[in-house]
Amino acid sequence: MDVWPQNFATVGRRNAWLEAMLEYVFKRPVSSDAQDKATLKLEDLDDFIDFELENLSKGQVVESDYGRLGPNHVTFDICSNVGTFIVNQDRLGVSSQGNFNTIRASCCVFKGKWQYELMLGSKGVMQVGWVTNSCKFSREKGVGDTIDSYAFDGNRVRKWNVATYKYGEAWVAGDVIGCCIDLDNGTVHFYRNGRSMGEAFDNVRLGPGLAYFPAVSLAFGENLVANFGATPLRHPVEGYRPLEKTSLRDAERARLLLLWTKRLLPVYEEVHKGTSQSAYLTDGLDVFRQGTKTQALLIAAPVLRRLGPLLASSHVTEVSFLPFLFQVFEESPDGRRISTLLELFWALLEPQEIKKCLENVAVALLTGFRFSPCTPDFLHQKRHLCLMLSVLQHDSSRRYLLESIIFDKIKFAMFMEVKPPDNETLATLVPDVWFELMEEVHPTEETYRKNLYAAAKQRLKVMTTDIENIQLRILEQLTVDNDAPPGQTSRDLFLAKFEAFVKENTPGSRTLTLDLCPNAVALAFFHRLLALVRRCLPVFHTGTGQLLQEHNLYIPASLFVTTIGTGPEVSHVGDTPDQRIVASEIPTSASNRMTRMTQQNVGGSPARTETETSAMAQEAKEEDKSVKILQLLDGIVRLYCLCGHAQFVKMNAVKDNMREYLRAVQEVRRNTAWGEKDVVEALSKVEQVFGETLAEQARHVAWLSVVVFSKEKQSDIYWLLNVVLKTLEEASSAGVEFCFVPEYHVEACMRLLMSLSVHFPPTCLLSDIPGHYHVLVRFSTFLAEHFADRRVVNPDVKDALLRALAAHVCPPSTVRALECMPTKSSLALIQALLQPYKNRPWAQTNWILMRLWKGCGYAFRYTLSPHRAERMASRPVESTVPNHPAPCPSVFFQNHIGRWLEDHPEPASAFLGSVLTQLNWSFSQFISMLQEIQNAQSRPERVFINSQQLKICATCFDLSLGLLRVLEMIVNVAPSLVTNPTKPHSELLLARIFQVLSHILNRVTSRCGCFDLVVGMDMPGLEGIDHFPIVAAVTGILVALLLKGSVESRETALSGLLAEPCFQLSSLEFLLGGGPTSLVMQEGPSEEADTASDAPVFSLANYSEVKEEEVEQARQLVQLVQSRQPPPVTFDEDHICTICYAQGNSVRFVPCGHQSCHVCILTHLANSKECFFCKAIVEKLDPCRTLPPQ
Repeated sequence: MDVWPQNFATVGRRNAWLEAMLEYVFKRPVSSDAQDKATLKLEDLDDFIDFELENLSKGQVVESDYGRLGPNHVTFDICSNVGTFIVNQDRLGVSSQGNFNTIRASCCVFKGKWQYELMLGSKGVMQVGWVTNSCKFSREKGVGDTIDSYAFDGNRVRKWNVATYKYGEAWVAGDVIGCCIDLDNGTVHFYRNGRSMGEAFDNVRLGPGLAYFPAVSLAFGENLVANFGATPLRHPVEGYRPLEKTSLRDAERARLLLLWTKRLLPVYEEVHKGTSQSAYLTDGLDVFRQGTKTQALLIAAPVLRRLGPLLASSHVTEVSFLPFLFQVFEESPDGRRISTLLELFWALLEPQEIKKCLENVAVALLTGFRFSPCTPDFLHQKRHLCLMLSVLQHDSSRRYLLESIIFDKIKFAMFMEVKPPDNETLATLVPDVWFELMEEVHPTEETYRKNLYAAAKQRLKVMTTDIENIQLRILEQLTVDNDAPPGQTSRDLFLAKFEAFVKENTPGSRTLTLDLCPNAVALAFFHRLLALVRRCLPVFHTGTGQLLQEHNLYIPASLFVTTIGTGPEVSHVGDTPDQRIVASEIPTSASNRMTRMTQQNVGGSPARTETETSAMAQEAKEEDKSVKILQLLDGIVRLYCLCGHAQFVKMNAVKDNMREYLRAVQEVRRNTAWGEKDVVEALSKVEQVFGETLAEQARHVAWLSVVVFSKEKQSDIYWLLNVVLKTLEEASSAGVEFCFVPEYHVEACMRLLMSLSVHFPPTCLLSDIPGHYHVLVRFSTFLAEHFADRRVVNPDVKDALLRALAAHVCPPSTVRALECMPTKSSLALIQALLQPYKNRPWAQTNWILMRLWKGCGYAFRYTLSPHRAERMASRPVESTVPNHPAPCPSVFFQNHIGRWLEDHPEPASAFLGSVLTQLNWSFSQFISMLQEIQNAQSRPERVFINSQQLKICATCFDLSLGLLRVLEMIVNVAPSLVTNPTKPHSELLLARIFQVLSHILNRVTSRCGCFDLVVGMDMPGLEGIDHFPIVAAVTGILVALLLKGSVESRETALSGLLAEPCFQLSSLEFLLGGGPTSLVMQEGPSEEADTASDAPVFSLANYSEVKEEEVEQARQLVQLVQSRQPPPVTFDEDHICTICYAQGNSVRFVPCGHQSCHVCILTHLANSKECFFCKAIVEKLDPCRTLPPQ
């Protein structure tokens, strides 16, 4: 504190407090021999202040702006842009909305040394620098791509002037790029965060007609903010001038006024204490308490009257006022002195002055937080956050910032991010690296490095936790709920702004902003808000009288009907045109509850006592508090779906990239051990380059482990998963209210579990969380009960639930969780899966059933088909190989499926019939596309095949394989469906099975057919097509029908196979390399015959994936059919079935009299009751005599 007036003891008795304080505030401390100096009086204060301010202006030299042309205030010129930009209100921030857009500033320079700065909001492709008026740009050409334009691109680390050369350093979001041009010497320099990257160009053309504009070219989605000098440059370069001329006189005057204001603060503080504390206190400050608040305001008013207009300047704010605020804060870290200052401002400044001042302060603090250099102790970020917290502790300032500045004029969410350091700073923080993603065990000598790496991560965690705690305190201040003057509380204001913020970042929003909130910022904001909600618990649920705490928190379904998620932009689970009708069917209890609440609010209840009225008022207050917390929680869930999860996915890709480098290093080391000397030297250099990259990646992974994938963040995600899951469970039990659950709650539930299972490992494992298995079972139960729920009519939600269930049957842990569901849920799942494949998306359902069977089928244990493994050895096709999860069969569900099929014969027959129908369709489509490819290849001219057609062809093949495997499972777990004559439609189903299998075998085993031709071509996009997968699936079905089960069932199946006219024994002998080598004409040598004879012979015995017992089963199958093969049969042409032309007529239609074979008419009548020939209604079938074969 400054020295007090020494003559106060002599004037105190004369009631001269004002004079003493004036001396203290406005004069420097005087020595004892100057006691007789004239005392400053209040009536002379205005003249004294004006005199002192005028003295500051004397002797100041006005700097010349020669060499510059343009307006005093420099912005981007919106008339000069090429392409589409979103430009913020001050025309200093731009975001590109096109391929490669260019915009330049509104002033140019032709002489002297000039500088401007660019604060990067993203790190993508941007070319920044200088251009002349003659430069012409397009969507492909930007700054640096024309003559007389000079640019730097830190994304590609190159400089551009028509030609391009390597230059500079890679930039990241948050960097400040200084662009300097020397038009005396014709040079251009670029600076990154104040550090010179060297001379970029020394050939800048000078002369008449050449003046250079600042300009930038941005790729799509990139954004930045320019500083031409309206605010102080963050890294000014000596000898260079900013493009915008600013007044130093105003800054100096503001400094003097702020000095006096600083001395006023303890005076103003203590006069408050003088009215509330004992006058007998002798703490050294009691001398100030003898004045009054009015007297203190009289002293402050002349100062602040002159200071207010100056603080409207953003330049004065950053040069003078912000350093002053930091000084005041350092003297009073609890923020009390800052609150006193703001109270003075609100009392004495004009409303527009204090509001503009607060806006400038908020902008300056955010700019400093984002673009100050990131030091190892994160000091700059902490200082700006702490000062922001102190400002928000003042009620009036907080409320105004919430109403008009936060979320409106600044991106408040940016305050919630912990700015990642650059590579140099990160190397200081984590000097020793250890590759924590290495899969194999590390040698003992690396233990020391591992410990150092862990210690560095722990230090980093301590520092980032400090920042996160300050950010959380800021949110607590913004959501204070007890500061209500007439109107809304701070929490009300924050919730309204936060809801608007979420809407703006929703895809399809009509609101145009400078750019959407970056995913990294949104994820950090999400975690801070989640921590805030957990601190606000418990809340009271008036509907049930339940106290909702951390372990049982959920959002009541009734709030989705009335309060939460009711906007027109929100999609719901039951979002259909009939939703209004459903809304009218809310259960009576919910309607009564809402009616009672309405009556209480409007006073419709009978007269109550004062005690009852007070209790009701308290209950209403608690309910209002609870609803606010639950509204915030709902917004957090929505924010995670919009932005948070995408950042987890992006950061997980960093770890995946590191794993790729680790594998590459291991491969290099293996090759080094066997290589020659020159090869070893080359590989050593490669390993060195990989090692440097890995060291950077290891430090980034360390940062991610602390900031993104830490135990604390995992705890947040796990807790929110429990909350969302319980919300969905409670809403489901509420009946039709489940229809009003917003879509993003269902989506969030699935994404949260995915993050815990996929993105957090190996840093944090889901299995390490107590109680995680119970949550997996609950999640499995929800999927099983709702993926076919009739209340779920939103197609996006239905598809998301089905995709989630498909992903859930892959990992062993989740399959076991499905098996642990209640029996009711398991049966509901089975029944929904076994519905006929008609009028519904069946591909995912079939894939789920196939996954439950994979590992039990015939030679169905591979993760990569054997033919692909062979091709990968000679050609790298890994990038095109789909991800086939390892087998994880569920005998539990197979048994359930078998029992359900046996117990429900009619629905089971319908399901099996639909499987055969889809199999016939998919394989027929596949063959027709193969024939088109074959025809195209046979043409003499070169024909290009559409890649989309190839993709469809491969998809049809995959669908056929999946359907075959499901068919294999059915005939294994419930063979009686087709072999027991008492079952409905068993004869027809068995005939259809052998019909489609024979069709498939005939096509696949033909040596000169389109299938064999396409497989031999090895076309990109059709790598998955081969003999083995489909032949193995067909073999599994035949083995189940002909070699397993009772003697009667095997005989029934064998008779059905031999009765199938399309069946050929040679196609069955193909399984083990037998049968004719080719169906090519043998009338002489030909190229096709030679090719067929040279082709390798297919045999299941040649594949290691086929077990010995499975090969033996194939042999037994072939031998069985060979031993029972009947002689060929022919029929009289007049009595042959005119539908299939393969069997004789055996039934007569009544009443029309037409005839056909039994199988054909049964197949037809399964879909239509009309006669195949005349469309008359078939009433019954009578057997007719089949003539003996000729």
